[in-house]
Amino acid sequence: MNERDEKRLQEIEVRVREIAEEFGLLTTDILFEIVPAQRVLEGMSYMFPTNFSHWTFGRDFERSRTIYEHTGAGIPQEQVWNFENPRAFLVETNPFALNALILCHVFGHVDFFLGSKFLQHGRSLSDIAEEARQANDRFRRYEEAYGLTELEATQDAGMSIMWQQDPDPFAEDVDEEEVRQRLIAAEKAHQQPTRGVGEFSRKPLTEQDVKVSNERLRQLQYKTPPEPMHDILRYIFEHSPKPLMRWQKDVLSVIRHQARHLAPQRRTKILDEGWATYWHVRIMRRLFAEGLITDEEHGIFNLYHSMVLRENLEDTNPYLVGLKIFEYAEDRWDKGQFGKEYERSEDPYKRVDWDTQVGLGRHKIFEMRTLFSDRMAVEQFFTQEFVDANKLYLYQKTKDPKSGDTVWVIRETQAEIIRNALKKAMLLYGQPIIRVESGHHRGKQELYLAHEFTGFELNEAYLKGALENLFFLWGRPVHIETWEIEEEDEHHGQPIKLSKAVYSYDGKKHTNDTDDQVIPYTPWIMI
Repeated sequence: MNERDEKRLQEIEVRVREIAEEFGLLTTDILFEIVPAQRVLEGMSYMFPTNFSHWTFGRDFERSRTIYEHTGAGIPQEQVWNFENPRAFLVETNPFALNALILCHVFGHVDFFLGSKFLQHGRSLSDIAEEARQANDRFRRYEEAYGLTELEATQDAGMSIMWQQDPDPFAEDVDEEEVRQRLIAAEKAHQQPTRGVGEFSRKPLTEQDVKVSNERLRQLQYKTPPEPMHDILRYIFEHSPKPLMRWQKDVLSVIRHQARHLAPQRRTKILDEGWATYWHVRIMRRLFAEGLITDEEHGIFNLYHSMVLRENLEDTNPYLVGLKIFEYAEDRWDKGQFGKEYERSEDPYKRVDWDTQVGLGRHKIFEMRTLFSDRMAVEQFFTQEFVDANKLYLYQKTKDPKSGDTVWVIRETQAEIIRNALKKAMLLYGQPIIRVESGHHRGKQELYLAHEFTGFELNEAYLKGALENLFFLWGRPVHIETWEIEEEDEHHGQPIKLSKAVYSYDGKKHTNDTDDQVIPYTPWIMI
């Protein structure tokens, strides 16, 4: 990019912000940096513009760099971070029209950062940009003092469980003793009779009830955690009997903070990219109409925009699917295709032609930007009509019996099945839900975890690796209770019978205690 193009891009940035504000988008000062491709690869691989070093980051960088240098692909067209002062990279070798597109796209992202309740929460947890920069300096000192092997062992262990967070994205850190006292107070209140009307009345407890309640109170005095806890990393650096050194707790704390900051973005990936795409189209149209983008540059924009919206039969393209969700919602709410009267209508012709001209589409999509996660959007908008219109079916690879070529065929077209499959995949962004049941199992300070089965078995290889990492941090035997599929429904491939297994690691060997009892399984979906 030459000096003239850079100056012109700065002028376009000013106009883009004005147009964005006219559309009602939230804006703020954005730090745009024009950088070489290598800098973008670093930002992508290290998660942030500046971050601590880890061998996996270097591995990802070298892989992406090799792909880029040999194919010209492998770098994202846009890169922007949800910081208090948003920061974005523009690649110096991009065509001017592409950087103009990216600039518009970034303003869409920044509005999503500022307006989404999920992204607001992630940003409120800490000044992650400054924390990552400072962590880089501290971790280098730890490496000098304790050696790379010790540092990486702690990082490896922490990063292997960094995504094991509370399923509630807005869960706050509460001191364990505060939780204990709350549970004790609730149990004592349960022992007291109440006077009220009907179901709100409670008779005095029987002698046996009091005995059971007192036993619960006794256990609460020393049980750790006092109630099951999903934030495994936090529990470990607060309670590990190893004990962990102060620098190790710092390393684990930084890893946890970064995961908590990034988790809301994983929950809103489709909507975030769809929102930015929705707005870059409309802002670029305005730039072209105002003569700020030439005919030739508009053609280049159309080329790259079409590349962004490529269909991907193997995976979900968030740019495409997110854009289609917003456009579908806007069209329906503009026409009044919502509410009890519309939902109760069984006449397909009447539903197709339904148009009250209420014009609430723009209001609806801004509401979605503010309040929705990807799961919520899939739940509400993956109707059969939407799935069919956009051919958002489930596909699988197979071999053509005649030619022997690998081809894609449709495996599933029913919206309900596709919707539930997507929701299940989005459950805690693809991570299994695991909770800490006890940090004093068998009275020996052993760590006992439990897997909340949601239709997927744990991968045994990953499970054993995680147990070894947990042992490194805990220093005592660790166990995880899980469920294994004994029988599946032949038609849908859904599990219908399970058996319980407990995997353990004591620092020397792995063991597996399998329960012979088989229980029925009823699938559940968490919104």
